[in-house]
Amino acid sequence: MKLLDAFRAKKKTTEAFRDVYEQHVTDASFLWVLRSIGLNQPHYFSADIVDLERRIDANLDGLMNSLDISWEICLEALSFEQPGEVFTAAVVAFRSRDVEKIKAVMLAGLANEATIKGLTSAMGWLPGNLVHGWVQKFLGSKDLIHKYLAVAVCSVRRENPGDILTSLLQREDCIAHKKLRSRLLRFIGELKLHNFQWALDEAYDDDDPEVKFWVNWSTVLLGDHSAVDQLQDYVETSGPLQRLAIQTAFRVLPVATARQWISRLAADPEQARAVIQATGVLGDPHPVPWLIEKMRKMETAKIAAEAFVMITGISLERYELTIDGPDEITVVPNDDPNDDNVSLDEDENLPFPDVDKVAYTWQKHGGKYLAGNRYFMGSAINPQTLHTKIKDGSQRQRQAAALQLALIEPETMLINTREKIVV
Repeated sequence: MKLLDAFRAKKKTTEAFRDVYEQHVTDASFLWVLRSIGLNQPHYFSADIVDLERRIDANLDGLMNSLDISWEICLEALSFEQPGEVFTAAVVAFRSRDVEKIKAVMLAGLANEATIKGLTSAMGWLPGNLVHGWVQKFLGSKDLIHKYLAVAVCSVRRENPGDILTSLLQREDCIAHKKLRSRLLRFIGELKLHNFQWALDEAYDDDDPEVKFWVNWSTVLLGDHSAVDQLQDYVETSGPLQRLAIQTAFRVLPVATARQWISRLAADPEQARAVIQATGVLGDPHPVPWLIEKMRKMETAKIAAEAFVMITGISLERYELTIDGPDEITVVPNDDPNDDNVSLDEDENLPFPDVDKVAYTWQKHGGKYLAGNRYFMGSAINPQTLHTKIKDGSQRQRQAAALQLALIEPETMLINTREKIVV
């Protein structure tokens, strides 16, 4: 009787705390979404990412205090087929070392493009001893989407899987699977795997646009900058690869050639934003007065100001060169897990420039910048400057610095500025 009473008391206590574990799942999932968005934002710095990561870890640790009830809630959350919930469930499953739990989260995580991101993130977040065995298992799986996941995880962790990579790049089924082949070719550039240049050469004539992009992008990353010419179509075409094409091409093109590309891009009125982005990436101070004029138009004010900062390094906030934005703008996503609105305007968190003050500042200090030279955040481009920005810059600045560093040092792998920050 005493044992039965004790069991009932324990069950009642567990049920009483169920809402606590539900909150842990909700908060961990939402904070992961907030972090994934923040990784690309101009107002997030490493300290902000670390703060989010600590809060995520605190919720994940809380879930491990009662694994049975936590897993039950995780399973319910997986039915939403959302990346944040998959991330949370995956961390719990792998930390439990329970094969059935891991199989369940794998099934849910491979449901769609979004959930794969959550699953990949979780396997990058966890310590290697919990995921390495599974990565090897997936690399050897007959299911090509398992292989894709494994390569994506290796990419996030910046880990070379070894000899099996050769097999994957040669197998006919892997070559025919364009999504997997693209990911493999991208991986070669990210990790600077020069011994796999042959795979890029073999894929050169592939007709798939995404495959062709990663062939040329990785070739440029490996140090053959002549391949940048093959990125021009991607620079001029709106789509998911345009931004990276711009970020890459205008860091390696000769200044005179880059100006020609920008002029050609400017002939299309629909590419106004791309023209401004390319100008900032190039780093040539010659068009700064033009950027200042673009700041006078509401639709291009913020992005033109960002390009100005990328060239000159003059912080609008530090030197009080900003004005308040329109009152009707609502900042999203906020820190409320009950708010489902996680969409975000690309320019949402960029400051509005005080154009007259910016113009005066440029008039006063612009003489020290030489037209035709390249600058990154106001400094000559060199490894020391770039390492400093990777450490201290905003997320967008860190990403730009990491790519620039990889482009000027062919042996240095592309630093992953999205990985979990170890402090």
